This record gives sequence, structure tokens and C-alpha cells, in this order.
Amino acid sequence: MRLKNVLTSCAFHKDVTFMPKPRKIPTPQNLSNVALHYLERYAASEASLRRVLTNRIRRAAMQHPDFAADEGRQQELRSAIETIIALHKRTGILNDTAFAEMRVHSLRRQGRSRRVIEQKLMTKGVARDTIKAALAGHDDDADPREIERQAALTLARRRKWGPFRKKPVDVEARRKDFAALARAGFSADIVRAVLDYDFEDE
Repeated sequence: MRLKNVLTSCAFHKDVTFMPKPRKIPTPQNLSNVALHYLERYAASEASLRRVLTNRIRRAAMQHPDFAADEGRQQELRSAIETIIALHKRTGILNDTAFAEMRVHSLRRQGRSRRVIEQKLMTKGVARDTIKAALAGHDDDADPREIERQAALTLARRRKWGPFRKKPVDVEARRKDFAALARAGFSADIVRAVLDYDFEDE
């Protein structure tokens, strides 16, 4: 009987638009708690944590006109964000060098090209010099072309492209695989080397 009443009530109010509950205006303590929760769940760069915390201020300003007009209060929270970031950098939880090294290792294992790795880390706000150092440390002065070839082979194996297709590769399949590997950031000569890969050569 109770379920019937609930269904009837929902049907009666089907045209009612339910608005989400407005976000609370953040405080320095709230931002600190958000940072801890975020860092517990994700490996983060300094820029990505700053973006998460700054978005809290931006969203609150969109829903609270008085807060949006209070630049002093917003500046206080932005200063609190920098204090939070500095604290986590001192403790070592927030470390762009370690973050870059970890992501390079993970992305190389997935068969990602140097170009894609650089793009992904740059979108996280990691400095270009830090990215280059992480790549150099991981690749360990090996032949750059061979590193890229092995990465492309790894990706082709995972995606079943080129010589890893179950069915014989025809002209159309080769064209699609060539385009896919090129979009993944590999140069034309690397792509051709992968598509012409001969298992007996290994």
C-alpha cells in the first residue's frame, strides 16, 4: 500500500523539476578536507589539486551572488589553497617529479608514445623540464627509435592491430591500423615498422 502511494505521488509530480541542492560556500578547513580526500584517492600533480580546489570556489560563486561579489573572501580562499598545496609539498605527498615518473612508467607499459605522454602530463600542469627528465630516467638513454618501436608494438598487441590481428590484414585493415597508430603519436616510419613486423625476426 505504501509503495502504491509513493508511485502515485511520483506520477502526480512528474512535471516537477527537482533542483540540486546549492553548494555550500567553502571555508579553508573545508578546502583542506577536500584536498586530503582527493589525495587519498588519486595520484595528483600540484596543478591538478589546485584546479580541484579552485573549482570549489568557482562553483560556489555561480550559485551564491553575495559570495561572487565578495572578492576579498574569494582571495582569502585562494590564499588558503596555496597554503594547503605548500603543506602537502613539504610532506612529500604532492611531488610533481614523483608523479611524472610514476605516470611515465605506467603509460610506457600501456604502449604510449612519447608525444602522448608529454601531452597527458602537460594537461596535468607538469612542467616540460620535469616531463623530459622523467622520460629520460625511464628510457635510460636507450635508442629513442627502439623505445618508440617497442611502445608501438605493445599498443598494437593490446589493441589487436597490424600483425596481431586474428584475421589476415588486407589493404583496408592496414590503412585503419596505420591511422590509429599515427593518432597515438607514433611517426610514420615507426608505424610502418610495426605493421611490417615479422615474429620470426624476434
